[in-house]
Amino acid sequence: MAFRFSRRPRGPGAKPGSAEGRKRRQDEGGPGLAVAAALLCGPLALVSVPVLWWSGTSLAGAVVLTVLLQLSVFLAVLAVGCYRSKRAGAGGLSEGPQHDPVAPDLAIWQSYSRLEGEGDPPRVALVAPPSVQTRQIATDLAEQGHDVQHTTDADAMFDSVRARPADWRFMIVDLDLFDDLADGVDELISFRQDCAAIPVLLLSGSVSRDELSGHRRAIGDATLQKPVFRCRLLVGIDAMWENRLADDGLADGPRARALRRG
Repeated sequence: MAFRFSRRPRGPGAKPGSAEGRKRRQDEGGPGLAVAAALLCGPLALVSVPVLWWSGTSLAGAVVLTVLLQLSVFLAVLAVGCYRSKRAGAGGLSEGPQHDPVAPDLAIWQSYSRLEGEGDPPRVALVAPPSVQTRQIATDLAEQGHDVQHTTDADAMFDSVRARPADWRFMIVDLDLFDDLADGVDELISFRQDCAAIPVLLLSGSVSRDELSGHRRAIGDATLQKPVFRCRLLVGIDAMWENRLADDGLADGPRARALRRG
């Protein structure tokens, strides 16, 4: 399986998981260091005053030495904190991508396919968030002999299929990927107008049941309620093909069976 990761640009409203968000929180957290240094001085006084007094220093002298020691520790902690903050601000937090492959500021493109040397398997587009459910769907399809291309970038996938529709057998779209469902629906309507021959299976966690009759034909040929497991995935794919071929007047026959097999 091949993996390709590319970073999405983030503006001023960077998400908390991004480097920009971490840097902003660090810049805003300066007063916390001073509070920590001040709190450290309390236990220091409780220890140093008795120790100095028992060592023969007068009580007044022990108090004066303790105050000086507290001041030294306070300034030292602040100096170390300022130094580390300055180093991070110089670029330490912004160097290179993060190593978490499912971080929210990464666009993902992953390929799942059967063993090489078995010809060109039918290609399936999977537009879905990075999750255990998505990986299982991709793996199940790969075991069925498909070349599955999974991405979290819906626009990139729609453009890829539009550019070479003959290279793709069908598409699976998880509606929960879209922050604004209305925008996702608009994108699907536009895609279906441009690539009417590409069957589309929809996934959603907000629907109350599976919709296998093609009721949402404007955006997809069948809809499955999440979570989706292997047996229901295959049932949904069969329903998707039946609805798609019925629209084309090919509900049965050799050509319909050949299209289902890819």
